[in-house]
Amino acid sequence: MKLKTTSVLLVLVMLLSCVVTAHTTAKAVDAAKSKTSVNQYGLPDNVEGGLILHCFCWNFNTIKNNMSKIAEAGYTAVQTSPINRVLVGENGGMQLSGNGKWYYHYQPTAYTIGNYQLGTESEFKAMCQTAHSYGIKVIVDVVANHTTGDPNNVDNSVKNISGGAYHNNYGGIDYSNRYEVTQRDLQGLKDLNTQNSNVANMIKSYLVSCVADGADGFRYDAAKHIELPDDDSSFSGNFWPTVLNNGSSFQYGEILQDGSNPHTARFSAYADYMHVTASSYGYILRESIKNNSLNAAKLSNHASEGVSDNRLVTWVESHDTYCNGGNSNDPETSFWIDNQKIRLAWAALVAQGGTTSLFFNRPANSSTSNIWGSNRIGNAGDDNYRNSEVSAVNHFHNAMEGESKTINNIDDNSVVMISRGSKGVVIINASNSDKSINTPTALASGSYTDEAHGAKFNVSGNVLTGTVKAGQIAVIYTDTTVKTPFVSISFNGNNAGGEFYDTASVTLYAMNTTSAAYKLGSANAVNYTNGQTITIGSNMSEGQSVTLALSGTGSDGTVANASYTFTKKSRPVLSGNTVVYYDNSSTNWSSVKAYVYRDGGNTKNADWPGAAMTKLDDNIWGYVVDDTKFPDAYVIFANESGTAQHNGGAGDVIRKGECKIYTNGQWQDYIKSSTPTVSTAPSTSGKVYYYGDINCDNKVNINDVTFIQFMLVGISGYTPTQLGSILGDVTIDSRTKIRIGDANYIQQRLAGIAAADNRTLTEYIDTTQPTAQTQQTTPTQATQATQQTTPTQSSQVTIYFDQGDASGTPVARCFVSNYDQHTDYTMQKYNGSIYKVSVPNTFKKVEFRYNNNSQWTQQREIHDGETYSR
Repeated sequence: MKLKTTSVLLVLVMLLSCVVTAHTTAKAVDAAKSKTSVNQYGLPDNVEGGLILHCFCWNFNTIKNNMSKIAEAGYTAVQTSPINRVLVGENGGMQLSGNGKWYYHYQPTAYTIGNYQLGTESEFKAMCQTAHSYGIKVIVDVVANHTTGDPNNVDNSVKNISGGAYHNNYGGIDYSNRYEVTQRDLQGLKDLNTQNSNVANMIKSYLVSCVADGADGFRYDAAKHIELPDDDSSFSGNFWPTVLNNGSSFQYGEILQDGSNPHTARFSAYADYMHVTASSYGYILRESIKNNSLNAAKLSNHASEGVSDNRLVTWVESHDTYCNGGNSNDPETSFWIDNQKIRLAWAALVAQGGTTSLFFNRPANSSTSNIWGSNRIGNAGDDNYRNSEVSAVNHFHNAMEGESKTINNIDDNSVVMISRGSKGVVIINASNSDKSINTPTALASGSYTDEAHGAKFNVSGNVLTGTVKAGQIAVIYTDTTVKTPFVSISFNGNNAGGEFYDTASVTLYAMNTTSAAYKLGSANAVNYTNGQTITIGSNMSEGQSVTLALSGTGSDGTVANASYTFTKKSRPVLSGNTVVYYDNSSTNWSSVKAYVYRDGGNTKNADWPGAAMTKLDDNIWGYVVDDTKFPDAYVIFANESGTAQHNGGAGDVIRKGECKIYTNGQWQDYIKSSTPTVSTAPSTSGKVYYYGDINCDNKVNINDVTFIQFMLVGISGYTPTQLGSILGDVTIDSRTKIRIGDANYIQQRLAGIAAADNRTLTEYIDTTQPTAQTQQTTPTQATQATQQTTPTQSSQVTIYFDQGDASGTPVARCFVSNYDQHTDYTMQKYNGSIYKVSVPNTFKKVEFRYNNNSQWTQQREIHDGETYSR
């Protein structure tokens, strides 16, 4: 479960007669499976000959719903998180943000199938059934060494077991002492009394139930912490011979190699019972890509301590190297490695074949600076596991089973070529520049297409030529197997359509195809390549649905089809003039609070963490700001306790009349709905008008904007009627006053970027039924008034702004009153980080824009000679 020091030093083989028998039998089985058949996806029919996808923290339904994508990407097996009952922790243990809650998986409370994180036993059965229909095996992660630390959380069926459930040996482990390694508590978790046959039979019974439900094999967590039959007689036991006899076809133990204490790890001894994890080779791979040095001799050594390759489970990274943090750029860990380098190392591993390799699926939207991304336990992780390079090298691995391998560097260690007999090669370019290839090969003469990127290569006279781009992989081989073509999508981590706001980003996939195309609604078909992303929804109205149809043609002319339906949802809104919204999809807080404040916190909407927001749908929460109290303010979003928050530092600025949402790390305008079309008079005898139609011509257009602008600057003839005064006040400021903000709202609405909650283009029923309306003519450009922007020398005030270490030249936005009319003035450098500007004294308030206008202060009162700061 937890990574220990990794290296290779020593092999110890201590075998009893029963072990020799088990060892010989295992080798005979391996030999019998050295060459396997493949299914329609090109997958071997056993785990040893294929690849495992570690579906880290995916629930059963998520795995089931993504099975076609997993098969298309070339994986023979899926590995689940532990499926037995586990500890329920803070927030239900469902969150993957912060320090994560994944470790609750590894704290058993009972050995029954199903838990609150992954799903029910019936859902597990259904997942296994779907996996088998695709030719995919199911590996279950098993925690048999320990339970959770507090026995009060453990079911009586475990803690009251006859003969004693626990070893009860407390304290830290001395890893040079084999007794302590196998008999003491691991990091505060209660160590099971695995010498007790009743404990062993309890675990075996659980495993047999898993197999009956569809499991094909097991991964044993912390396996080296459970004793072997030939350990010292004072603590040896028959746990492994008992539990491994469960009817499954593939089993491996987490035997993390310990170069400093190889005699306590007993790596090769465990290999006589099960497959074992070559964790040292993962270190070699991570160190190699860290240094952009893919030394062929180093990569060909699996650091196996004498264990044959076909008994090894290998990886680039595991959940421990990723989740446990550590020092950046330390090959003991992997969280600092980006996805592109993971792909390079994965290709170096699986192109060689020989071992059973596992691909760890990272959380969705994760990065080297945010290892948890936006994921939540139960959801699928990122799509790197099915990237075109990963999928291509996976299929290469499956097609090359049984072929000999040769590894050599091209020019230097930054480029390595792995050849599999005369059937194919994989070239990995870890350098920062494109690499021209001109190298000997055993491939037959002819033209080849790189399966990962579509680049062209040629072989003539046993020389391979072509170009591999910087940081990329080329997969070149002749595969005579006719595989079924498949087309699919990825949308929000699933192979399905669904609902979306605004626009939807959809990734298209095409496997085993010579050509593929997509068709959106009634539009013409468009060709696409594997892994291409398209955007849906920019031309759709809210509530509208569209069908995305895919087709792909295989090499034998077989056509694969798939279709998905997408619906653009209406944005949920709260009624109010100034509203803030929060997108909870990435945080999944049980409730959300908004802390609104100004004047350094002297004025606030509630004590920290603020007032409760209203849940509007599964993800969107809203809160109406009292803009009589807060003409402008900072807002911070937090969970119920205030321990987690999203705030942009001091907070994000909200101003009167604005509607903003915090989503995907961005503070942006919140759009309520598509712009309705209003072009003709309603058919209700003149009683129905539209807000924004200030000139009462039954149209809301740019003429109304111009009317307001001319009215405000006092141009003769542009005075609204009584009804026009009502219709022109679209910002609902409760004063029935037409201001420049009303014109701005109309312009924004017409452009489709308006704030969410205003009355522009909504109906108004005139109950007074005015007898006459003055039709206003559209003003011409020639009569427009120009706004004075250059301050005069008289009646000025000078203000200063200290922007600290912010970048760019600050701008002073000056207002006559609260957001009526404003003028921007570029400030002049005065001294150090202080800037100044002189403005007319008719302006009463100012806000400062800094960091190249990307950030701004709250609105302040203007006082001559005052220096303001951020």
